[in-house]
This record gives sequence, C-alpha cells and structure tokens, in this order.
Amino acid sequence: MNKHCLVGIATLAFLSSTALVGANEQPDGWLRWNDDARGHPAITLNATTGIHVAMPEGMIAEAIALGKTKEQAVTAFLDRYAPGMCTDVADMLVAHDRLTVHVHMQKQDDRFMPVRMFVLDDEAQDFVVNYTPDRPAHCIDPDTAPTS
Repeated sequence: MNKHCLVGIATLAFLSSTALVGANEQPDGWLRWNDDARGHPAITLNATTGIHVAMPEGMIAEAIALGKTKEQAVTAFLDRYAPGMCTDVADMLVAHDRLTVHVHMQKQDDRFMPVRMFVLDDEAQDFVVNYTPDRPAHCIDPDTAPTS
C-alpha cells in the first residue's frame, strides 16, 4: 500500500470515529432521532386525545444518565422535533404553557430476535410541560399555497 493510501485510510478512520463519538458526547446527543439500536420516537397529534409521544426507553435512559428528568426529556424532545409538524390540530410553531403530553415508552421485544422489533407500553404516562419550539419552521397553508 502506498503512503497516500494509508494517510487517506487513517484520515477516514479518524473522521468516522470523531463523528460517531461527537454525536454521543454532545449535550443533546441523546436526542438523535434515527437510532436503530434503541428504537425510533414518534409524535402524533390527535384532535380528540391530544399529543402522544412514543419515546424509546434508551433515549430516556440516556437523558436520565445526563441528569435530566423524564419531564425534561419529553420537553426537550418536543422542543426539538414538534416545530416541524405542520397541522391544524395544534399550532406547534408557538409556545404552549402547561401542555399535556401522553408518553408511551417504546421497548425492544426480544421475541423477534435477530430482527429488532419495538413495542409501546399500553398505558401512557402523562406529563405537563411548557413547550417552546427551539427553531422556526415554515408551514404551507393549503388554502393560500400557489398552484401550478
């Protein structure tokens, strides 16, 4: 192998390990959405029953290990991901005080191994949170959207 190839491989290995370690060491790295090993969270807005969140146990465990409570984890999760939900069921572009959120914990079901399958607890835990979107989102109003 030539010297340039070895330098390239070493650089790629360093960048890959830095990216992987960096994501988990970030203060909010536990908020990563796409993690096949611990499950995938979900937010559902329902006109009759309100806001439902499915949160992987691993996500909550990571937040708790960082000193957060479950309520703080739910709040941070919503603040990060709910602004992008454009719907007329709830306006997630603005802050909401004392918002009730129904949280279902997501657990891995080992009966299906080696395939990873996740199931939700039947009973939800209710949290009352102060929601503050952490980023702006731009929703399209279908009544005023341009047509082609």
